[in-house]
Amino acid sequence: MKKGYFILSIAVLLNFTLGSCSQSGPVVAEEEDAAFQRGRSYLKVGKEEEALGEFLSVTRRTMNAPKSHLEVGRLFLTLKSRKDPVAAIYHFRRFLFLENDSREAPNVKQLITTAEREIIRDLPGEPYSDYLDSLALKEENELLKREVADLRARQGLPLASGSLVSPNSVSQKVSPTVTIPLKIQPKPLIRSQTYVVQQGDSLYAISRKFYGDSSKINLIFNANRATLRSKNSLKLGQKLIIPPVP
Repeated sequence: MKKGYFILSIAVLLNFTLGSCSQSGPVVAEEEDAAFQRGRSYLKVGKEEEALGEFLSVTRRTMNAPKSHLEVGRLFLTLKSRKDPVAAIYHFRRFLFLENDSREAPNVKQLITTAEREIIRDLPGEPYSDYLDSLALKEENELLKREVADLRARQGLPLASGSLVSPNSVSQKVSPTVTIPLKIQPKPLIRSQTYVVQQGDSLYAISRKFYGDSSKINLIFNANRATLRSKNSLKLGQKLIIPPVP
């Protein structure tokens, strides 16, 4: 509603000013106008308020003053003491009306966009800073959040807290239960046992089988020194004594 009011205000300002502009007296080229020249001189020495007054006087006396409209628009947009983005837009549009094919036209259109942002930023209530740019960015952000949530759901991962995706909008898939076999530790030996060497056996493998780790090979080797010449001299079918851990 407030934005519509500003647009309507600009339209009324345009119609009123365009309809009321009249030119009388001898026609003087804009750059030869004394007020225009004074305005340029004031700008060179940093007297922006005085320059604004001179350029405004040119726009009020003649309809064909595109350069003056451009300078007035810039000053209304940048001069803190006279900041008026609505008036700036009017003067920028007057420049485009008079000099639509000018090389300055693209820059002036960008200045109009800047002035529109200034108007929105100054609206009361909820802050509208960078409103024109943030709308598209917010839509892209929401889409990205939905895509991430959908991907997490397909992988069976829990949705992140604050996710905008409702449970009904994403087909939840339960991740399959993965059973990891537990390593069963052998019961501690209470007394010595006899073991027949199998194909592929080694003292390391036999130690893991009876004691749960391979560090007890010396215990087995020492208990079987009578039949083992070395730790690597196992023979298929050989009988070994497996002693308990002391």
